Amino acid sequence: MPTPEPPVSKHLLILLLAAIVSAGCHHTVETENPQPLQARSFAQQWATVLSGTDDNPITAVHLSDQFVFAYRQDGSSTVMDRQTGRLLHVDHPEGGQVRLHPPVVLGDRIIYPTTDRLEVFDLQGRYVEHPARSSDYGVKPVSQRLPFAVRSDAVGQGKYLFFGADFEGGGRGVEVDLTRPYVPAVWELMMAGSAVSAAPALSKDAVYFAADNGSVQAVTIDGREPLWTLPGGTFRTGGVIANLADDQTSLYIASTDSKLYCLNKANARLKWQFFGGDALRTPPVVTKDTVYQYVPGTGLVAIDKNATGNPGMNREARWVAGDAVKYLAEDNVNVYALSRDHHLLAVDKHTGHTRFTSKRKDLVGAATSTKGDGMIYIATGTGRVLAARPVLQTGSVGEIVLVPVSKGMDALAMAQ
Repeated sequence: MPTPEPPVSKHLLILLLAAIVSAGCHHTVETENPQPLQARSFAQQWATVLSGTDDNPITAVHLSDQFVFAYRQDGSSTVMDRQTGRLLHVDHPEGGQVRLHPPVVLGDRIIYPTTDRLEVFDLQGRYVEHPARSSDYGVKPVSQRLPFAVRSDAVGQGKYLFFGADFEGGGRGVEVDLTRPYVPAVWELMMAGSAVSAAPALSKDAVYFAADNGSVQAVTIDGREPLWTLPGGTFRTGGVIANLADDQTSLYIASTDSKLYCLNKANARLKWQFFGGDALRTPPVVTKDTVYQYVPGTGLVAIDKNATGNPGMNREARWVAGDAVKYLAEDNVNVYALSRDHHLLAVDKHTGHTRFTSKRKDLVGAATSTKGDGMIYIATGTGRVLAARPVLQTGSVGEIVLVPVSKGMDALAMAQ
């Protein structure tokens, strides 16, 4: 009879587990020993270091309500807790190394649209594969292989995903039910002779699609019924490749005809328009009272949403920040943006004047947050994913000003 192997002690198991974790390719820097902070600066709230970035750099940073996603060149997605920066898991969606659109979180599922797949993971990082038998389907999203190519970023709610797709003969807007066994597409919206590169906008009962040729349509989610009484149910612009944006009552369309349109979502009536002077190819960012739009050759512009102080059909910019190329976040005082040379900028929310800017300029990714808390989520070329908050007041020695900063962590030092 063979001699039984000795049992592994609990202490040894703990040591083995610690060794595995420490040998992994990710490390989270914890917060301890806060230091005095100067006003007009940024400080780190948390920092998570991803190793191996020399060969596998970070390519993008995305946000959801709960998570921060760091995309890497190999098509993987590192998922971190938004509040603490704690590393949760690393997802490897099939096809992600070719094309990986921003993730969509639906309940307890993360969906990654890739080239022709919708790759689904649960919140613990487990891959949710497509069942082999239709009887194995449930009520939650599962991974789907599609008979068409995903072209645009996606939006979703419940068990449905909406995006632009490439078909023979032209692009279409599609609704996909992630719980359907073999034919996940619920319906398709034809955009004759044009691709659909812009992500749609989604409300409770309606979805809004825009095609590259400038046609914009609104249909019901349930039956694809047109909502607008315009000819063909279509609002027409010069061309749309930037993702659509919306709020409770309005749809915002950045067009290659150089205009930013604000439409009434219910009937497509034009509320106002802004002339950018150059083709608009990036989406607007909509906050409580302002629309921010990057205009090539001009910079980041701030446009009042409401007519007070800026009446008329043709809106003027409240301000222009000429060195800013991307909106990142805001608070009650400032707008925080990425500059042309990859610095962070703090721009006065009311005047557009730059109040301070970062010294470091090795930023390779930056997410957009409309939460209004001033928190900025960025990634550096050294593989560090950061949550940073502006420091607007000077504190005494040992006092934490707006954000805890760890001893040994790189402060995002700012020069006025």
